Amino acid sequence: MEPKKPDKKGNPKPAPPSSRGIPSDESMWLPRHYGKEVKEKGGLEEEIIWNMEDIADFIFPKAYQPRYFMVAVDFLSLLLASEKVTKDEIGKFLKEKNYSRSTLENKVIPKLVHFGLIKREREIEGALGKGRSLILSDSLTFTAYLRKIGDAWKSQVATARHKRKKEEKLKTLEDFP
Repeated sequence: MEPKKPDKKGNPKPAPPSSRGIPSDESMWLPRHYGKEVKEKGGLEEEIIWNMEDIADFIFPKAYQPRYFMVAVDFLSLLLASEKVTKDEIGKFLKEKNYSRSTLENKVIPKLVHFGLIKREREIEGALGKGRSLILSDSLTFTAYLRKIGDAWKSQVATARHKRKKEEKLKTLEDFP
């Protein structure tokens, strides 16, 4: 008769983690507002205009995603130079810049659309009855989205400050009969 083996220590059926974190295609990099990254862009003063590289750095951080960053900056510059960008113009852009179609179409464009910097549409009717071609144009959804978050926080802070002042006044009035 063999001796009984001791039971293994630990949880025999561990539950998998609920999340592996925020997916990179849904994340935006926000360095410290007082850090060197923001200072190098000119700080948070409204009078200082950030260029395309400064803006793209929040979506595709140059330090962490240098290739996506370069593709995004060049593509956004192309997009803003014209009213819209079609499949043909994308092909010329990729050939001229020697960028991977896969990188642009599978990583950069989806994230820019997801964040609201660009708008993706299709032609009403396809040429020769074939599929409808892609049309990309600029979008201000990104601006509205971030402004809404900022305005909501500003309202929360203003309301909380107002309530504290009001409570302070009432307390002061209660102290004096």
